[in-house]
Amino acid sequence: MGNYEKNIPLTKEDLEKIKKVLTNINFEEIKIHKHYWLSGIDGLPKHGFELKELKQLFNKTELITHGFKRRLGNNFGYTLIYEISKNRFVKICYFLDEFPIKIFNAIPINRNLEKAVSKRYGLRI
Repeated sequence: MGNYEKNIPLTKEDLEKIKKVLTNINFEEIKIHKHYWLSGIDGLPKHGFELKELKQLFNKTELITHGFKRRLGNNFGYTLIYEISKNRFVKICYFLDEFPIKIFNAIPINRNLEKAVSKRYGLRI
């Protein structure tokens, strides 16, 4: 499991609060962290999820089904899981405790959500 034992599942209440925050801001207000890019500067996304796709998915908070948080330095990184279909989802990591809010990465996954989360985080959903 590596370092993933530090992941803390978000409660339904936590997810609702986060969804409310995300629906009340525009994508243009979000900063993209340099880690998002392959070279650390604007250009190719590290995980192949284009900025245009990210912008389209950002406001679809009804697709957020699960989430985890993990301490990263003094703040938390929040990984939200957007379920597109049974075998396709996107994990987006936000720094919600910073201003402006930052997106750290976005990773598209094409496999069963429950199996992927169980294997990666050791948790059942």
